[in-house]
Amino acid sequence: MKTRKTAIPLAQTLRQQLLWIGSVLALGFLILIFSLGIYSADTLSDKLMWLEAESVVSQSPDQPLPRTPGMSAWRQWQNVPLDLQQVFDISNLQPGDSLETEQRNASGNYEYLYLLFIEDPRHGKLYLISRHPADQVENAFGDFLSETLLQAALFTLVIMLIIFLVIAWVLRRTLEPLSLLSEWAGQLKTHPREATDIQFPITELNQLARQLQEGVSHVQAVNEREQQFLKHASHELRTPLAVVQASLDTLQVQTANTVASRPVNRALKASNRMMQLSEALLWLARESNKTIPQISVDPHALCDQLISDHRYLLEGRDTQISQHILTPELIIEEPLLTVVLANLIRNACQHSGPGNISLQLNSHGVSVTNPAETHQHNPEPGFGLGLQLVERICQKLGWQFHFCLDRNIAVASVYWNRPAP
Repeated sequence: MKTRKTAIPLAQTLRQQLLWIGSVLALGFLILIFSLGIYSADTLSDKLMWLEAESVVSQSPDQPLPRTPGMSAWRQWQNVPLDLQQVFDISNLQPGDSLETEQRNASGNYEYLYLLFIEDPRHGKLYLISRHPADQVENAFGDFLSETLLQAALFTLVIMLIIFLVIAWVLRRTLEPLSLLSEWAGQLKTHPREATDIQFPITELNQLARQLQEGVSHVQAVNEREQQFLKHASHELRTPLAVVQASLDTLQVQTANTVASRPVNRALKASNRMMQLSEALLWLARESNKTIPQISVDPHALCDQLISDHRYLLEGRDTQISQHILTPELIIEEPLLTVVLANLIRNACQHSGPGNISLQLNSHGVSVTNPAETHQHNPEPGFGLGLQLVERICQKLGWQFHFCLDRNIAVASVYWNRPAP
């Protein structure tokens, strides 16, 4: 079974995504600037050599070329000291090219050597050689790179802060209409007739709000029609049921101790159940909180009677009913309890497969367990519409109704006095 992910608010989701995007962008900026810093440091030596070359060619050709330990210039490669000629390979050297190498000097210290070959109209060919101690170059390179990265990091932080502030402002402005829609939906849930003003700054939200309002109005109209139907139907049934009841009472007296007394008694019991069902439906259709008085009920006699009334549903089927009554008396709403028990038993009998139907009742509630019937055309076992009536009664009385289906075993339970865990 897959574990359902916990839902989180949209604002939190957007903040998390923004954090991830910002982290990736910041890391990308740092990598880019670090790469640019290294590239700039590598090209810095070439730029310095060109600056030194420009200072040489700007002088008069009659002036002697510089011959210092750090910088020397030569017009002919043959005139370059032999030790420097052995360091550089100029076989493929073209005007404007530069070479770089590292060697150990006479004192045993490492130094960097740079060669730049240029061709000037006034001076002709020039070979400029620059040499610097390795530790000075590395220190200068490190200082340059540190300063570059520090400035890059500060620049990145400033840019990212500005981006975050702008996006946060945009998100807040974007979520404001959604918050208004959420508040309006809450008002629509509690006061559907008052939540008629639909004026959101986003067209799609207005369309969604109208669809929600139309859906709620449709459901409300259906519920009102259902309540009116139940109210009228139950009210209209009271008179003919009362006539039938009175007639059956008369027949019961007239057919006492005769062969016809048994079917008359069954009809009288069925009429009583119809009266109870009609009263229950009428009570459900009312919007008032008027309660039905509680009276003393014998659960043994009531369950025996209801099981006997519904045993005909099991004719020709390999199904039995067993009951376990653990309390001798209940103080409860007797008409509604009768309707609930009758529907639970009828549902179990109608949708039970071969096996045993178990009814367990105590002072806290009742539970009916049956093997669920599986049809070839519908592999999912079902349950009857009577359980919907049971659920409606439980909701209005404050009882707890549970129905579960596990491995083709159906369990319908009603608790009117749930014990503490």
